[in-house]
Amino acid sequence: MTADPLTLEPEDSLMSALEVMRLRGVRRVPVVLGGVLMGLLVEGDLKRAEPSTLTDSLEQFNQTMESTAISRIMVQNPVTVTADQPLVEAVEILYNTKYGALPVMEEGRVVGILTDNDMLRALMDLLREA
Repeated sequence: MTADPLTLEPEDSLMSALEVMRLRGVRRVPVVLGGVLMGLLVEGDLKRAEPSTLTDSLEQFNQTMESTAISRIMVQNPVTVTADQPLVEAVEILYNTKYGALPVMEEGRVVGILTDNDMLRALMDLLREA
C-alpha cells in the first residue's frame, strides 16, 4: 500500500492530472473533495479521453485537456478497502474485479492506495523468502 497517496480534486483539469501522474509515475489517483472520496482517476481512462494529436492541432489538444475536468472521466463510487481489512480479501477483490487499484479508507478518509504492483511486490518478497 502507498500511504498518504497523491490525490486530485474533481474539477482539476485533464492536463494537470496528466502532468502530475507522469511526474509522479502513478497510474491511478484517488479523487477527493473536502477529504471525501469522490472517485478514482485511472491512466487508461485518461488516455482514452485525450484528443488525438494526429487529427487535432496541438492548440486544440491543449485547450481540450485544460478545459475538461477529471470528474467527467473518473470512476465514480470506486470499490474500496479498509486499512484493517485482511490483505487476502483485498487481493480477492483486485483479482475478481480486475481493477488495478483500491483506495484504502479509514474513518471515511483516504489513507492509502493498494495497487496490483503492491501485490506483485508482496508476492516477490514471499517468493524470495521461500
